[in-house]
Amino acid sequence: MATIAEIMQAMPSALVPEKAAGVDTTVQFDFTGDDGGQYVVKIHHGACEVSEGTAPEAKTSVTVAASDYVDIIEGRQDGMKAFMGGKLKVRGDMMFMLKMQQMFDPKRAQS
Repeated sequence: MATIAEIMQAMPSALVPEKAAGVDTTVQFDFTGDDGGQYVVKIHHGACEVSEGTAPEAKTSVTVAASDYVDIIEGRQDGMKAFMGGKLKVRGDMMFMLKMQQMFDPKRAQS
């Protein structure tokens, strides 16, 4: 089972650049509970940067328990069901979050 830090560190290599073409945004992730933390994901010019901390200028923010996010990333929980059930909260550009899902391929991060 991966940690939040490992998942966030793998994001830049999991990005599919052609699916992120024309995207220029910042997303704030707030993970609660054990293994929690705050991360900023910037997607710009087909690249992804991840750093610890907060970004007041973020267009979208996500709040979720660290354990639930790990389960979503590792396929044990459906992200949409987590959202609909109130486990995953999104503020800001919700449509972008649907698009963001398509911009990352976890298999790329493993190679």
